[in-house]
Formats: sequence, C-alpha cells, structure tokens
Amino acid sequence: MRNEIIFSTGGDWDTTSLMSGGYSIEAAQLYVELRAGRDDWGDEVEGGIWEGAELTALIRPAEDPMAPYDIFPGRITMEFPGYTIVMENQHPMVDIRHLRVWFNGEDITDRVVDIVVDINAVDSFVQAYASVYKSRFLLRDEVITHNIL
Repeated sequence: MRNEIIFSTGGDWDTTSLMSGGYSIEAAQLYVELRAGRDDWGDEVEGGIWEGAELTALIRPAEDPMAPYDIFPGRITMEFPGYTIVMENQHPMVDIRHLRVWFNGEDITDRVVDIVVDINAVDSFVQAYASVYKSRFLLRDEVITHNIL
C-alpha cells in the first residue's frame, strides 16, 4: 500500500491539516528529515541523494503517539505559505535511489542537502527548512537554506 499524504498550513494551528487518501488525520507529529549531499567529511557537495542520503519520515497518530508509522513508500506534499515540498519514493523497499524531491515545483533531487519538517502538535513546536546546493561557474559554490517556518 502506498501513502498519499498532504500536509498544508497557512502558518498557524487553525489553518493546519494533514490528509491521507482524502481523509483527515489527527496527528501528534509529522516528522520528515532528509540529510543528503555530503562528502566523507560531512561537508555539503553537489549530487544530492546520489552522494548518499538518510531519510526519516513518519507520522505519530494522536491516539497512540508511541506507535508511529512510515510515510514511505508513497508521496508526501507539504504546503507552506510561499513554499511547497514534494517527496516521493514508490519503491517497495524505500530504496533511497528512488527518492525524488521537488521544491516549489523544481526537481532538486540532485542538489538537496537538508529537508527538515517537524510539526509537533503535542509540544506546540514547529520547524521547517530546506537547504539546496547551488553550483556556480566562476564563483564559489554555496548552500542556500530556506527557513520555511
């Protein structure tokens, strides 16, 4: 079974929703963490998931937060004011080489460095950011971090 999760927020709890298959999910926490695009010394490099990656993506249901369930295999769309992140991995064993990442409609699979989304309703804690590697021809390459929430 593949998950199709849609998280949406206008920036406050009253405008926040989590949907799966058209049904609302009461969740204690949505947690997505992708770390990718690093060399052997932990420095950011171009290549995104092709340079190795670690992914944690789960939902802790409100009725039993101690029994989280994985989002992948599947697709998650996360909509924030001014930002949209889509992550998809349909591989049955969630092979990281099958992960695809879009940021505001642009495929950043080969440039993603970090994506962290932690929406914790129990502790009233929110954090969301995305870091993307930007290669420059004549200037020094850089990592651009978008603070989403």
